[in-house]
Amino acid sequence: MSERKLPRPPLSPQTRLAPRRRASRSASARLCLVALLALLIPPWALAGAPPNVMLFGARLDDARAFAVDSAASRGWRILSATSGAAVFEQILAGHDEDGVLIAERVLRIYADFAEDSDGSRVSLRAEEVEWPGTENEWRSDVTEHYSENLMKALASLRGKWDARGTGPDRSTAIRPRMGHLTSESRQRAPATVGIWAYAAERYAMTRGCSLTEQATKLEGSGQGWEQHRVFCQNGVQMLVQCRYGDCTTHE
Repeated sequence: MSERKLPRPPLSPQTRLAPRRRASRSASARLCLVALLALLIPPWALAGAPPNVMLFGARLDDARAFAVDSAASRGWRILSATSGAAVFEQILAGHDEDGVLIAERVLRIYADFAEDSDGSRVSLRAEEVEWPGTENEWRSDVTEHYSENLMKALASLRGKWDARGTGPDRSTAIRPRMGHLTSESRQRAPATVGIWAYAAERYAMTRGCSLTEQATKLEGSGQGWEQHRVFCQNGVQMLVQCRYGDCTTHE
């Protein structure tokens, strides 16, 4: 006996619309996810480029020399400087060994310079290095983590460049020979700023300090410790004491 096939019931309007509704909800969810990522991810990361700024009217060697001098004045150690790049370093953590400071973790900033018809563009990348110079050295790209700090540094650099002007007499005065640093840039930062200046500024920022263009002042130091005066907006000053990069407000 053959099996009798019954006719399928007709689809109701609600049944026909169900797949469309599911597809619509899926598309809406994807759009919401894209919008959320756009809010969370910095614009430079979406564009595939690191934080950068244009120094209008700057030649390549002018931009490099100006950035190197600015970094040195903020207490950064200048590891290298070539025609199109420079590397700055700050110790984040370390310990004393027979009177010698051993770096356990450092922050390195890689500055790249590119010249075009409008001036020179400065781009920054950040990297944390643990146990630098040893067989246990380990590196991590932290550009995204420090993106806000990098953009503030670039904005400050651009502001100082614009305020300074680009006259021929000034531009030639700051241009050191390619691949070499001026003695002032090499010696000034450790003597007046200190090793832990950047750590002191970061701590001050967590306490509500908005930094000014005035460089942090080293007021005292000893074996493994430094005391800094950090200058904030509205005339506020903070005394910060750092011991091997661990900082606190000095009462």
